[in-house]
Amino acid sequence: MAVSRQDLEGAIFSYWEIKEEQAARARAKKAANKKKAEAVLAGRGADSDAVDLAAAVVIADADDPESAATGEYDGEGTGTEGSVRGGKQFDPIVDLIAGFFRDAGFPANCIQTASQLELPGFYRPQKKWDLVVNWGETLVAAFELKALGGPSYGNNFNNRVEEAVGSATDVRRAFTAVYPEAGEPWLGYFFIMEDDEKSRRPVSLAKSPIRVDEEWRGKSYQSRGGMFCERLFQDHLYDAICYVTAPKGSGVFSEPAPAVGWDAFSEAITARIALLRKQGVPRPVIPGQSAWSAPAIFD
Repeated sequence: MAVSRQDLEGAIFSYWEIKEEQAARARAKKAANKKKAEAVLAGRGADSDAVDLAAAVVIADADDPESAATGEYDGEGTGTEGSVRGGKQFDPIVDLIAGFFRDAGFPANCIQTASQLELPGFYRPQKKWDLVVNWGETLVAAFELKALGGPSYGNNFNNRVEEAVGSATDVRRAFTAVYPEAGEPWLGYFFIMEDDEKSRRPVSLAKSPIRVDEEWRGKSYQSRGGMFCERLFQDHLYDAICYVTAPKGSGVFSEPAPAVGWDAFSEAITARIALLRKQGVPRPVIPGQSAWSAPAIFD
């Protein structure tokens, strides 16, 4: 059964549900920590280190009332990178993308979504991706999934750009310079941005001693996201890119840049699978080791 746009709508809706559940847990934990800190400050007998820590918790909460109300501390929506991973909000979208490969006949032990996700790097030993598909010693595909949500967009947009460029550059450099026998890696990127008034509003450019590319002038963060993803694709950092925007809590998505929208993304994956099928992949018997393991592949 083909993976459809309706399937993506359902996955995005589930993404928001899981994300809100995580935000609620973060708010509850933050409130509990603040209550404990206030009790320490109100009591007697606590050592100076405990008092200093409690004061820092209360001050941080007062300095950041918006995140206290929303549970949102990071550009991906809730908490640190570790809590973003732990929240599993991308699981429905990961499972959706994995469906392309399940439908093409790749067995479950060749579709890695929870473990064995580390790919070799050049500027660092390894980097964890969100979905890795292998066939014996062949890397079929690797996908990175990222999000950008309110209330803060500016610095977090820059972080998403640096992460995307860095991850792709790192693994491509590793495969070409250190493991050339493994062939060119095939990489995919999924990027969802929250659709709200702030992400739709034109953003001014900061002053610079060097002239800035005029294409960026007057663009909203949603438009910047489209330019960012189009340029990633044009420079062959990723072989398939899907960039969508959706209001919080809704599965109905928009595609500000159709060249890197859902249809182009799914067609690129389908073409990758078709090329492998011409090469006889997958077959009834998995050659060599059935799960991704860098030492086994590259020794």
